[in-house]
Amino acid sequence: MAIFEKSSRFAFHLIDETKSRVRIGEGAYNFGGVLQEPALKRAFTTLEEFGHIIKGFKCNKVLCIATSALRDAPNASTFINKIHNELNINIKVIEGKKEAYYGAVGALNYLKEIKDAVTIDIGGGSTELARIENGIIVDTISLNIGTVRLKELFFDKKIPLADIRSFIHKELEKIPEHFTSNDMIGIGGTLRSLSKIIMERTNYPLKTVHGFEYEITSHAPFVNAIVSSDVLGLKVLGVRKDRYDTMREGCIIFQSVLQKLGCQKMITSGAGIREGAYLCDLLRSSNHKFNPDFKLSLRSFKDRFSIVEDENLYIKKVANLLFDTLSPIHNIPVKYKWELSVAAELLNIGIKLGFYQNQMHSFYFILNNLNYGFSHEQKILIAMLVKYHVNKLPSEEDMNTYKALLPDIQTVQWLSFLLALSKAINSDMSRSKIALSYQNHTLTIQAEKKTFLGT
Repeated sequence: MAIFEKSSRFAFHLIDETKSRVRIGEGAYNFGGVLQEPALKRAFTTLEEFGHIIKGFKCNKVLCIATSALRDAPNASTFINKIHNELNINIKVIEGKKEAYYGAVGALNYLKEIKDAVTIDIGGGSTELARIENGIIVDTISLNIGTVRLKELFFDKKIPLADIRSFIHKELEKIPEHFTSNDMIGIGGTLRSLSKIIMERTNYPLKTVHGFEYEITSHAPFVNAIVSSDVLGLKVLGVRKDRYDTMREGCIIFQSVLQKLGCQKMITSGAGIREGAYLCDLLRSSNHKFNPDFKLSLRSFKDRFSIVEDENLYIKKVANLLFDTLSPIHNIPVKYKWELSVAAELLNIGIKLGFYQNQMHSFYFILNNLNYGFSHEQKILIAMLVKYHVNKLPSEEDMNTYKALLPDIQTVQWLSFLLALSKAINSDMSRSKIALSYQNHTLTIQAEKKTFLGT
């Protein structure tokens, strides 16, 4: 369960997240999909407790989605009616294609700009795929292969891997050819867990799994090691204890889909079905997609923590002018102008947490929360620019921790300098008209009046 709070018309932020590993389909796949009593009790108790949290947060609207296990269950209606009558929660069972669509909507709106990719969401009873072309979801498919389904039908019965692969392969034949893509977006617990392990094994400098990218072939042997491992071996490979009973199953599905589609790069999404369901409700008048210029985390930050937005927008304007004027000497690729602009807009969001060393508050805030609509490289650069726009420019040592995700030191230092100078030009907050020129190794700044505070 996720609870979102709106800060403006389209911006919102997560204020609570509660998880319970109910596995409502557990034990059902050997009994024609009939949901078993122990799993139903766990589901009821979880939803009952979710209800208390919903009331505690005074939520205005509740969306409750059920997927594969309830789609397949002959006794689903009995459970749904019980939840409605006793807990006043309305469960909506969605079809597999809608499930795939929700997952893709969540990923598309939460990740950096995505043009062409295929999403994959490996669940307990099914696996959903969505094809994205030119930033639009063009097709979806749901397959009856999932971690709990494979566990109960094959792994628990010690059936050879070759037979399991054959079963999966037959289901994968349903995937149309146009789902083939270079980029894959991973949604769901199995692929997020796999990304976390890879991040730990490679000493990745950030802890945020959302937006983490890796080349699939580089880690194919590791995925195969998980598939071939016994339960005891999973611990050695870094798999969390609560994933011992589904990680092999999830990875063999992942492995098989990769072979079918030939994907080369994985982009991990922290957003999936629940975010997609919420966004389809929020963005129902705009084709379930944010405007291309809208960045969720940026707008949410500004709504909640910006104290002088007009001043920051002026600093952004000056920073862009400086970037263009000094381009003959800094030679920075123009793509970094955007990160400079965002850094200007978020320059002082840390002040609301505390004035002294507020640039440090801003740095950690951006590093841990500027997730939606930004790549890891963009996020860390913006955080570094905000951190080092006062007192000093970043050194090699300052950049060392995040070096793999940052441009060269000259670029970072130049951008930090441009941001600092832009702020100094508006130190009296007058937002005066200025003109810039660079000739004979000299930058000339012409303003309406002399600025004493910035000198």
